[in-house]
Amino acid sequence: MAKVAILYGGRSGEHEVSCTSAAAVLKNLKTGHSAVLIGINREGIWYLQNIPSPFPDILAINCVISRKLSVLPGEGLAFSDGEKLEVDVVIPVLHGSFGEDGRVQGLLETARVPYAGSGVLGSAVGMDKDMAKRLWLQAGLPVVPWKTLHAENDSGISVSAAGELFTELGRPLFVKPANAGSSVGVNRVKNEAELISALKSAWAFDRNVLVEKAIIGREIECSVMGYSNPKAFPPGEIIPAEEHDFYDYDAKYTDPDGALLKVPADLPETTVLKIQSIAEKAYRCVEAGGLSRVDFLLEEDSGEVFINEINTLPGMTSISLFPRMTAAGGINFTTMLEKLIAGAFKEFSYREGLSYSI
Repeated sequence: MAKVAILYGGRSGEHEVSCTSAAAVLKNLKTGHSAVLIGINREGIWYLQNIPSPFPDILAINCVISRKLSVLPGEGLAFSDGEKLEVDVVIPVLHGSFGEDGRVQGLLETARVPYAGSGVLGSAVGMDKDMAKRLWLQAGLPVVPWKTLHAENDSGISVSAAGELFTELGRPLFVKPANAGSSVGVNRVKNEAELISALKSAWAFDRNVLVEKAIIGREIECSVMGYSNPKAFPPGEIIPAEEHDFYDYDAKYTDPDGALLKVPADLPETTVLKIQSIAEKAYRCVEAGGLSRVDFLLEEDSGEVFINEINTLPGMTSISLFPRMTAAGGINFTTMLEKLIAGAFKEFSYREGLSYSI
């Protein structure tokens, strides 16, 4: 049995989602493990939290100065007075910037603390939709056609230039920040005025913004777990409610009837196998590890499958698809967490066994 630190909250716009995911992880942690809660407030400060009883559906973050934590390079975690906080392994349950993008992973590696999930590179590449697409495209995997616009170079985009994007990619288009999650800053646009407005909105979240062709069809997701030999699970499907143009933030987290989530998805066996194969290749391509959810679009007219994006720290809430898809593959929430913990120790041992000097 291990002393497991659940790291949650954070500075991103997905703070509340992280708190809900962390509550689900705490509830499903195997009996016998000793849980430690570390909450990160909206300013990015880490605090040790009390274990609530009974477990709530969403964890709060109480900031008590005497319980503030710091990362000690090579030595782990410590309180502000220097006292060490001993933990065996960390499960980051952080979504979006400053948690899913490699920054926390780098801190934990510097502190020499085992942690679950993708490493620095896999986290950073998986978070950056533009870089991930480039790697997938280079590997011959099917990606949604896109253009990336930069705040410094393209913020003065004209109506005619916006029109050229529609000519090249079709109508409507999706606009999304390169580095964000949970559909934060994402808009579906049908004309030049909407495109220019959506770009300004997305640039508030990241300097690089993707303009993508809108694939008309079905939204399919596939959970993947593992390191050197990843395994894909039965795909699920998201069916947004009619009042939502797509599976946006409100449909995901604020509207209880925002979407129907079907696990497993109603797909032919050949399509299931194709999606699982592409998901495993996409996972390896970006150096993901531990767990990820690979999102697909299945085009209605052609039947073609396109990778939409990868989430290296997917949602773990009670309605999240990732744990539901692993359960459909025979691995319940608790067993899934056990696999993550075991993988974290194995990866840590591998990194510690590498030579870093001549």
